[in-house]
Amino acid sequence: MLLNRLTCSVIPGLIALSLAACGGGGSSDGNASDDNSSPSVSTSTIQGEVVKGVVRNAIVTAYALDNGQVGSVLTSTETDSLGQYRLSIRGHSGPIYIAVTPNGNNTQMVCDYSGGCGDYTGVSELDLNENGTIDFGESFAAPSDFILTTTLPSAASTQAGISTLTHLATQLALGYPQGLNDVSIAVAQSQIENLFAVSDLSSTDLVDLTDSTAVANADADELRYSLMSSALLGISNDVAMAQVLESIVQQLQINNGQLITHTDSGSVPTLLDLIEAALTTAQALDLDTLASEFSLAAAGLLSSESGSLTSAQPSPTAGGTNAEVMESFIADIQLWQGYLSLSPDQPSFGDVVSAIGVSTGADLANLLKAISIAGQFGPVVALPDAALSAACNSLANYFARLACRSLIAGKSLEEICNGSLNLVLFGRSLCDILNDLTLPLGNGLTGDFALWDGVARIYGSTNNVMVDITFTASDNYRSNYGFTINGSAESETGILEITDGRFNLVFDGGLDIQNLKLPETASGNLSVDYTQFTTLDNSNPTSFNGDLSLALDLSGVTEAADDESPYAGLDSIDISMTAAGAFQSLNGDQFDGSITLDGGLDSEIQFQFETDLPDYSDRATITVRSTPQQISLGLIDEIVMEWAGKRYEILYFFAPYYGVRMTNQDGVIVDLDLSVDDNDVAGYLLLNGTRYGVISPLNGSLMFTLSNGLNILL
Repeated sequence: MLLNRLTCSVIPGLIALSLAACGGGGSSDGNASDDNSSPSVSTSTIQGEVVKGVVRNAIVTAYALDNGQVGSVLTSTETDSLGQYRLSIRGHSGPIYIAVTPNGNNTQMVCDYSGGCGDYTGVSELDLNENGTIDFGESFAAPSDFILTTTLPSAASTQAGISTLTHLATQLALGYPQGLNDVSIAVAQSQIENLFAVSDLSSTDLVDLTDSTAVANADADELRYSLMSSALLGISNDVAMAQVLESIVQQLQINNGQLITHTDSGSVPTLLDLIEAALTTAQALDLDTLASEFSLAAAGLLSSESGSLTSAQPSPTAGGTNAEVMESFIADIQLWQGYLSLSPDQPSFGDVVSAIGVSTGADLANLLKAISIAGQFGPVVALPDAALSAACNSLANYFARLACRSLIAGKSLEEICNGSLNLVLFGRSLCDILNDLTLPLGNGLTGDFALWDGVARIYGSTNNVMVDITFTASDNYRSNYGFTINGSAESETGILEITDGRFNLVFDGGLDIQNLKLPETASGNLSVDYTQFTTLDNSNPTSFNGDLSLALDLSGVTEAADDESPYAGLDSIDISMTAAGAFQSLNGDQFDGSITLDGGLDSEIQFQFETDLPDYSDRATITVRSTPQQISLGLIDEIVMEWAGKRYEILYFFAPYYGVRMTNQDGVIVDLDLSVDDNDVAGYLLLNGTRYGVISPLNGSLMFTLSNGLNILL
């Protein structure tokens, strides 16, 4: 891990140096114009000063960012004698990385530490007092490994001062796993600002501390910033400056933005070292107020334990809206810990899944199919006049059939049962006979028909389901026949009790009583009690009390000659069913909600319920989708959670791809590959194509590292 952090820190400098050696890879004049430029290409200008102290004739190179890392060169220029630069960026609007590197031996720096910045090598024309020492205000050649950097969240920025502090902020942000983006840049800058107690790095001007007029005209914020930036040379010299700066960068990256307060060993640079260097220069410049502040800060650091770390934190608002979106996303996932699993093979809302049972939806659908098949005989009582002849033909005795046909000839059921004819067959009222028919219907079913009362009781076994259903005719219109319905259907897995409801059957082209057939469609709304049985495959059965709405397409089902399988095409039935009410498992898990099946028995099952948020601050609607096969294994394909204007969609993937996708109402996307090893990258938190977090497995959990450096274990 340490090697990775060092690589992240050093490589940008090497890139910048190699480009500088090749001429910078861009225009050497930031003010150069292009007569052939297209008016449709946007151009932005960034300017500022490079101060460590003033850095003259240095190469300033701007880079685009690619997935949080330093990408291609956009342009380059040089600083002038005052350390100022100006960059023109064409056709780029995103975040940019700016590196300042030496231009061979031409780059010079001004010593802005009052105690001096080292020694000249040999005789130098830069040694104004010829004492061999680089004194305050004198210039010296920048070392070959010199580099300062800064990062801007957008090329639309206009000002960018570059200093040791902007370099520390940039390298801290670059050390985050997802690299540089608007949030990591803003958070790292805020961390450095609070660590060194300076004002906004992006808007505060740097001061040339060797210019007495500039010092006199500067405000306290500008002076404090410049003094802290100059302090680096107070703990190093012209030769060791880059190495000491890199040592501080490594501390920040390893310690999540913190420095060692002070140490008795003196082996590493500390915050106390930097504060004392700034104090020295403040005293030399007679900046009494700032000197007093630095003295107090130094005393506070000395009172801490040797080797301890600072505790500075970035501003809570650093990173703006995007940071808020990411933190809200993580907070929401944390809220549902214990209920929502990010692993496909560990079911979310386990109590609800168990309350649904092994395949409640498929069980109910199978029972409803059998009821619909039995329902083909219901229309006998819906067309009583058309059924008269068939009723007579159903009588067992030949003479009874013959006498019945003669008695009903030319008469309606109304005339037979409600008229003054008083027709009698073998000493019994013909109306009573026709109103009390028991007929074998085939395919394991028997029917009790009361033609005059409009009631048909169908019972027996069909499609491995025992049915005992009573259909009472309510209305019919052309090929549509309506009934009220009650009764039961029982399979090996459960029993469905229908207490009330309405059932409609549609026979394409009408109905021929002499040649009954299956309806093309069946639909209804039923009040039911359903109970699953305990089996070897289902040790935690479910009970359901509520309402069923259903619609079945039976057009593909035909009668077959096989007594064991009297119907063909049962697997082709399309069914839309919603069961809404109270579900409870044998183990006591329960919820009020609904379960929906739309398609065949192997189609997707959806169940929906309301629940309190884990902190009881609101109610949430949870929608779970899966297949009967997955549900039987306790697995879920998709979850949608909605509450208080929020919507989270979680999609699970199984073999060969093992992972999960999460999205929310703000456009955050997380794709996780959970087959990777611990500490490897499983996925990223993405918003509008930018990475704002890195996710890695860790001991069965997931570690989320955000752009602000926060580590959150879920």
